[in-house]
Amino acid sequence: MLFAAPSPDGSAANAYCDAHRAQWQEVWQQFDVPCDIAEAVVFPELIRYSTLKDAVETASVSTLYLNKGAEACDFSIGVFQMKPSFVEELEKRWMRSGMARQYNLFFDTKDSRMARKVRINRMGEEQWQCVYLAIFLKMLYLDYGSVNKDGVHTQDGLDRLPRKEQVRLAATAYNRGCRWVNPGYGPLEELRDKSREKHFHTAFVPVRGTRRYVYADIALKHFKEINR
Repeated sequence: MLFAAPSPDGSAANAYCDAHRAQWQEVWQQFDVPCDIAEAVVFPELIRYSTLKDAVETASVSTLYLNKGAEACDFSIGVFQMKPSFVEELEKRWMRSGMARQYNLFFDTKDSRMARKVRINRMGEEQWQCVYLAIFLKMLYLDYGSVNKDGVHTQDGLDRLPRKEQVRLAATAYNRGCRWVNPGYGPLEELRDKSREKHFHTAFVPVRGTRRYVYADIALKHFKEINR
């Protein structure tokens, strides 16, 4: 088990970040995303992650997902705990964004067994989870940006906010699974409201009385630690 006793203090997760940060940053830099924000966004997932739990879920996801798709099986898998439905939507949003050609990264978004096989295999690789996280952040900053698709300023989006607030809102969006909207029209107030809710837990199976935490708080704490 990677983290024998997951806990919000994040000691084991911190050690894992220290060991893998250089490899992660190589990927994130290729996509021009801020590495410290990217790491902070997924840090709470690293606290909760367990290789034993992941092995069980990956086996079940691989079989059911390949044959029937995300509607039949949609567990979180991999070190950053991504769901197949989340990655499917990321790939579709990426292909619609116009960035696929810019970064020379293309996806087969057809609902086919072959496309699902390629996708689930990628999700099992840490480097590809880094790629998907980078795509998520690129799409998030586009959708919650300051200007719309016509270049008209509509709001002070994520790109114009203090970096600590960017971390809180990006972490909240990742934890929720982002709703893909049109560029420049993301409801920032909705993200702010959700960023204060306590949903995150570290239990293998949550039960009544399981202690829950604010995901954004844990992400921001880690962001501050790596920027001391």
